[in-house]
Amino acid sequence: MEYIPEKTNVNIREKIFEGASEQPVDLEMCLPDYCPDVERILKCRICPSVTSKSLTGGSLDVEGTVTVHLYYLDSKKKAVRYCEHGVPFSCTFNVKNADDDCVCSIKLRSEYLKCRAVSPRKLDIHGAFSVIAAVYKSSPTSYVTSIGSGDSPDSRHQWQGSRSDPFSGGENTSPQRNSKAECIQQRLHTEKVSDLKGCAGQQFSVSEVLDIGSGKGTPETILRSELHVLTDDCRAIEDKLMLKGEVILKILYITDIESGSQDTMTFSVPLSQIIDVQGINENTVNDVRVDVMSYEVSLRSEFDEGSTLVTLDARLSASVFAYEQKELTVIDDAYSTLYDIEPVCKAESFYDLSDVFRMTNSVVSTISAQDNGISKVIDIWCDSLSSISDGLNVKGKMNCCMLALDRDGQPFCAEKSVDITFSPESGDTVSADRASRKRFNVDHSITVPNISFRITDDTSVEIKAEVRLYACVYSSSSCKCIIDITADENKPRERDTTAAMTIYYADSGEQLWDIARKYCTSVECLREENDLPDDTLEYGTMIMIG
Repeated sequence: MEYIPEKTNVNIREKIFEGASEQPVDLEMCLPDYCPDVERILKCRICPSVTSKSLTGGSLDVEGTVTVHLYYLDSKKKAVRYCEHGVPFSCTFNVKNADDDCVCSIKLRSEYLKCRAVSPRKLDIHGAFSVIAAVYKSSPTSYVTSIGSGDSPDSRHQWQGSRSDPFSGGENTSPQRNSKAECIQQRLHTEKVSDLKGCAGQQFSVSEVLDIGSGKGTPETILRSELHVLTDDCRAIEDKLMLKGEVILKILYITDIESGSQDTMTFSVPLSQIIDVQGINENTVNDVRVDVMSYEVSLRSEFDEGSTLVTLDARLSASVFAYEQKELTVIDDAYSTLYDIEPVCKAESFYDLSDVFRMTNSVVSTISAQDNGISKVIDIWCDSLSSISDGLNVKGKMNCCMLALDRDGQPFCAEKSVDITFSPESGDTVSADRASRKRFNVDHSITVPNISFRITDDTSVEIKAEVRLYACVYSSSSCKCIIDITADENKPRERDTTAAMTIYYADSGEQLWDIARKYCTSVECLREENDLPDDTLEYGTMIMIG
């Protein structure tokens, strides 16, 4: 007897490519004529940024600039000075099975850096950074949800089945239908899945002229800057995402070139952007990320003496994945009450975006000063971040840098590695019961938009970092599913027909499904004849089998 599988299609987010390319940084950096000589290096950093990325014809091309930032003590004024040098880079990744709808993610990570002054005006710099690329696409996956016989005009009712909740172990059978189909029993298994309805990647710019204002000192040159994007309001309508948030710019600048006096300023720029995402709507669950590709900060005072205006030009990249939550029912077991059957099984995987959440932690630590104490903090910032997910926990480290003055007014730089921990499972996000039954992966990103400080004594500074976590909890599970079946009507099952009724003494914990299979009957018949509400027997009992 021939049976026809009926299938349901679900689109999943498939990572079709993941790779990394390490880029070397080897150069001799000479100070420009307007920079004073180097007496001592305070801090040297490499900061790579992406200026463009494109995926065409199976080739992912990434272009950008790696900038060397040098903070040093000049030999005459004993003040903090700054110099930078940018070098372009490019790399290419070969991506198979790519199409125009793919979404690309590029991350940049500094690996190591060695910097030494070979003369008061020349530095030898050796380091490396990595370009980490991932490419995603929507991939259709078919699941068999029922199998009907080819000789019936309505094959949807050919199979009688039992529906089970994967978290409770319970099963509920539906009524049997017609003739030969009545002899086939199926057990249905329900899984939560996320159907990817749409995905998109979009680049856009943010340009703004900002005013430091009076009372903060006129900026003459920028020593350091950092840019963060915070998006807390993402609203979807039909095929569009309304993205709102803020862009936070922090700068450390010199107010007097002669003395090297500094000041800091923080700007908040409203962000509003519409992103086209085919398939997104008000009911989808959305994974939305906005990353800074590159940015430039310049002073208007370079052209207008006394100006307090700052120009920001930033290039941002947004990636959006929109999911529709579904409950998918598949067949995990089947038997015939009359004939031997040959099922074809396959291990199927199921993916579900369980939750999207944001968390903010305050991390407190202490940075100790050098032997000569501390009199003033010039600036504190997060120099680098690293994190991993372990189940539902996210752990990481941030490297905090402090630029300060000692008791004698001499600048120095101190660093401290601080641990970061997030535990979403301790809240209402994911219950421990669910976590014990599925495998969870936390796809996350961490930012440190703000660090405050206070000098506790003349040798240490207490810092308080605002650490923000954006995370998507993806769960995955797998089970054996039947994707096809044939029944051999020439091989009837043997059953005892000598007695009108069979008495079976069941043990506690036995499944009605197993008993029904053994005695060539159905779960529904056992329920009706014995008035049994559940599919798992809580206590040992006597069962009548007709």
